[in-house]
Amino acid sequence: MDERLRPVERIRRKKDFIELYRKGRRLRGRYFHLVFRPNGLEYSRMAVVVSRKIGKANVRNRLKRRFRELFRKNKNLLPGPLDLIFIAQKDAGDRSREEVSADFMAVLQKLAF
Repeated sequence: MDERLRPVERIRRKKDFIELYRKGRRLRGRYFHLVFRPNGLEYSRMAVVVSRKIGKANVRNRLKRRFRELFRKNKNLLPGPLDLIFIAQKDAGDRSREEVSADFMAVLQKLAF
């Protein structure tokens, strides 16, 4: 199992974000929203969106690291190659790693249909 987060597995282009927001499906967790869509590639890609409303820079960066780690360690559980955007919710910055991880796994179960 490859647990790296390669550069090609990151969504960076504005065009990709806009298309995913327009055509993607959404799932809600307690601490984040997930926008997803099949991408037609051989691998899944991800991005994390954390607003300034969440907290100061250190809180936002910690959340981004947590979501990237969750994706990196669990990308083999995804039901096919997907584009994913994790949108952090307001109280996500106050939660522990275990709470966010449990929420991620619950949303992943919904994603598997």
